[in-house]
Amino acid sequence: MRIKIDLHVHTVYSRDSRITIDKAIKVAKKVGLDGFAITDHDTTEAHKKIPKNSGLIIIPGIEITTREGHLIGLGVSEPIKPGLSALETAEKIREAGGIVIVPHPMNPLKNSLGIDAIREINPDGVETFNASTPNILHVKKIEDLIEEMGYTKTGGSDAHIPSSIGKAYTIMDVRGENPEEVFRSIKRGKTIPVKEEETSLKEVLPKILLKIKTKILRL
Repeated sequence: MRIKIDLHVHTVYSRDSRITIDKAIKVAKKVGLDGFAITDHDTTEAHKKIPKNSGLIIIPGIEITTREGHLIGLGVSEPIKPGLSALETAEKIREAGGIVIVPHPMNPLKNSLGIDAIREINPDGVETFNASTPNILHVKKIEDLIEEMGYTKTGGSDAHIPSSIGKAYTIMDVRGENPEEVFRSIKRGKTIPVKEEETSLKEVLPKILLKIKTKILRL
C-alpha cells in the first residue's frame, strides 16, 4: 500500500512549537496524511502522550542539536545528549535502533549540516523537501547532489504550528501500517518526497530574523 507520512513535526514539548499531539492527529487526518513523526528538539517527552489507537502511524523521534547542525533520529525512544558531534550522534541513534535523517541540509538560515558532515555520517535519509524552508532557498542543485550521493530523499513539514502539518511529506510503499515498515522503506530508498506548499513567510520570518541576528552577533 502507498502511504503519506510527514517525517518532521514538532509538538508543544519543543519550546518554539504550539502543536499539541491531539491537534497534530486532528490536522494530519484532515489533510489526508497516514501518519507523522514527532521530532521535538532534544526531548522525547511527547512520546508518553502518544495514544495507542489514533488511527494514524505515529513515529517516535527526536531532532538533536549536534555541533555541526541538527539531526533527526526516528524510532528513538530516549533522548540523546545534545552538543555531540554529528558522527557521535548518528552512532548513538543507530545504537538505539533508530534511523538517521538529515533535516533541512545546507540551509544557511537553519542549524544545518553541510555536505562534508553529511558524507561523514552516511545518513539513512536526507530531507530534500522542508516546508519551512522558503522556495528561494531550495536549490535544485542540492537536491540533485543528494540524489547523486545515493541517499534516500525524504520530505517533512518541520511544523511548529498546526497549519503547517502536511505541507511537505514522504510517500512510500509499505506492507503494513506501522513505524517499522516506514523505516524499511527509508532504508530501501523507496520514497518520494513531496512539498505541497511552503509555510508562509509570515509564519517563519521571526525564526529567520532570529537566526540572522544570532549569526551577526557571532561575527
